[in-house]
Amino acid sequence: MKLKTKNILIKIGVIAGAILIFLLIFDYILMPIYVSSRDRIIPNVVGKNKDEAIKILNDAGLNPIIQTSRFDQKYQKDQVLFQKPAPNTTVKTNRRIYLTVSGGEATVKMPSLISKTIRDAKINLERIGLVLGKIDSVESEFPVNLIVEQQYFDNKELTKGTTVSVKVSIGPKIGMIRVPNLLGKSLSDAEILIKGDALKIGSKTFIYSSNLLPNTVVDQQPSENTLLKIGDTVNVVLTQGKIGK
Repeated sequence: MKLKTKNILIKIGVIAGAILIFLLIFDYILMPIYVSSRDRIIPNVVGKNKDEAIKILNDAGLNPIIQTSRFDQKYQKDQVLFQKPAPNTTVKTNRRIYLTVSGGEATVKMPSLISKTIRDAKINLERIGLVLGKIDSVESEFPVNLIVEQQYFDNKELTKGTTVSVKVSIGPKIGMIRVPNLLGKSLSDAEILIKGDALKIGSKTFIYSSNLLPNTVVDQQPSENTLLKIGDTVNVVLTQGKIGK
């Protein structure tokens, strides 16, 4: 009887010891592992480059996701503007952390200012956030006071606030004549028009036409608005009623 009781006590002691050991293991090993695997404190990644921010969050056992991108003058391109949930918040492992990243300063496409007046150019630039800068004057074939050159080519991406310089025509060089349009005019009318501009009719080439009156100008070289020196010639192509005449 005593032996049986002793065996029972030994079994109870072994069980109690096993339970104690289990509790110690649970309390000091399993529970910390469980807690550490479930709870994370979100690090602050605002202001960091997106690649660095992603690495920091991944290393912290979190799941970073770039949600949006927006232009911001205070932050360089690819820097984190916001994070959600907020920094120092306690969350579960693998919690999604949504990031808003800077797209840098806002950009616009450079419009074409060629043949526009300074007033029109200024309005067009200011409408999209650009600024009219230095204005130079140049001799050109363009009419006076029209823009003939612009600092940036059409559709170039520019940061808002960029200054754009232009060049404005003051007309052709002294002694240069702009060729008038002779097309559709009779030879006699073309000669009068050319003579009035201190130019001359040069070579004449004839082609057959059944629709136009004979001696109608159908082509000219140089073309309209080309600049020539006083006394230069303009070659013309004229119609004739019958082949060989």
